[in-house]
Amino acid sequence: MLRSLLLTCAASVCLAEPNIVRPCHLQDLECIQDNLAANSHCKTNIAGTAPTATVSNFRFECPFFHSSYIENNLIMRNVDSCVVSEFFFNMDTDKALLSIDCLDFGLEADRTVLQHRSLHEDSVYQYHINSTYPILRLTTNMNNADRINFCSEYTFVEIPVLPIFHIDPKDKLTSKFLTRDMSELFAFERETFNYRGSGIMNWFLQHKICDFGCNFD
Repeated sequence: MLRSLLLTCAASVCLAEPNIVRPCHLQDLECIQDNLAANSHCKTNIAGTAPTATVSNFRFECPFFHSSYIENNLIMRNVDSCVVSEFFFNMDTDKALLSIDCLDFGLEADRTVLQHRSLHEDSVYQYHINSTYPILRLTTNMNNADRINFCSEYTFVEIPVLPIFHIDPKDKLTSKFLTRDMSELFAFERETFNYRGSGIMNWFLQHKICDFGCNFD
C-alpha cells in the first residue's frame, strides 16, 4: 500500500480522477521528493543542479541504420532547466508516473560511427556534432508504486521538434558519407533517445529530487 504521505495532498490536486492521485503541485519538488522517498529507498541528500553534465564515453545502437555510435566527451547542456510536467500515482495499476520537459536541450560530442555490413568489416566515420533540441519530453512509468525501483525502469522520450545541429566531419571519407537527406532524421532521433532517456531522467532525479543510486553511463 502506498505510504500515507499521499493522503495529505490538497483536494483540488487529488480528486480529479478516483484512481489517480496527484499529491503535489508540479513545481513543488520537495513534495515530489517526499512522496518518492516514502515509497522507495532513494536518498534525499541530492547533489544540486548544474547547467551541464558530461559523459566521457557513451555508446548507442541504431539497428534501423545498421550502425553503432560512440560519443566521446559528451556534453549535455541546459539539463538544469528541465521541469516536471506530470507526476501521479495510479491506485488501480499500482504504478507511479513522472514526466519532465526539457527546453533547448543541448548535446555536443566527438562521434564515431561504425556502419555494419554482412561479410564485411565495419566502415568507420568520425565527426563533431553540436545539437540543440527545442523540446524533449521524457516519461517514466514506475511499477510497484509503494516500492519504486527507478533503476529498472525504461524512460520514453518524445521528440516533438527536430534538433538544430552543426556537424564538422573529421575527414573527407566522413564528409562524403554524411547525407543532406533529413527524411529519416526522426527515426534516428527516436533510436538514439531510446538509449539516452533513462540517463537524462536519472540525472534530473539525482540533482533535483532524490538519488536512486542508478548508473546509466
